[in-house]
Amino acid sequence: MIILATNLPTVINHILSADQAFAWSKFVVMFLLIFIETAGIVTGFIPGDTILTSVGSVAGLHHNLWDLLADCLVFGLASLCGDAVNYWFGGFLTRQIGRIPFLKKYLSGGVIDRLAVDFHPKRWLLFIVLGRFLPFIRVAVPLLAQRLGLPFASYIKMAAFASFLWAFTITSLGYFIGHLAIPHEWLTIGLVVIAVALIVGLRSPKLRRAVLNLLVRK
Repeated sequence: MIILATNLPTVINHILSADQAFAWSKFVVMFLLIFIETAGIVTGFIPGDTILTSVGSVAGLHHNLWDLLADCLVFGLASLCGDAVNYWFGGFLTRQIGRIPFLKKYLSGGVIDRLAVDFHPKRWLLFIVLGRFLPFIRVAVPLLAQRLGLPFASYIKMAAFASFLWAFTITSLGYFIGHLAIPHEWLTIGLVVIAVALIVGLRSPKLRRAVLNLLVRK
């Protein structure tokens, strides 16, 4: 993930600096990256937050609000489509946990089992929104939605709100950074530091417990 975070700003700059004729291909690439990161249970190595920040910073560097809006819409739609796929795909995987050792090790225990037992039924919106912004919950959201029987119609409405909120918030943050014309090298270092800090922070048992306590019955 750190290697991808280091190289992404350069790769994205190449994509976004393409001629206008290739604008559609730019959006297709961005859509696919976020869709795969969201739809795949084991594709967390794709740093979605870093992609959004990097793309937003390029739009900010060019002071292009229309580009920012288009990026946010593409990312939000990609995230929503990924969530829809993951809802059904996650349901299939949870039924295979006992049959496939890898899935049993990867998807059992910890967050999912604790939430499956004690989850507060009135905290679905909070859970889904947090899942968009916190990687270790992001994987559990569609799995638990299926496992606890949250209707797809209810899930997809909350997922739409969370997806577009995430897209507009993170991409706009990148736009603000780019608007300040921060040197490329500093931006790269900053993204790597944020990625490392996030990984280290989310491995903290105290932080995990604090987040879980927001979602379970007291």
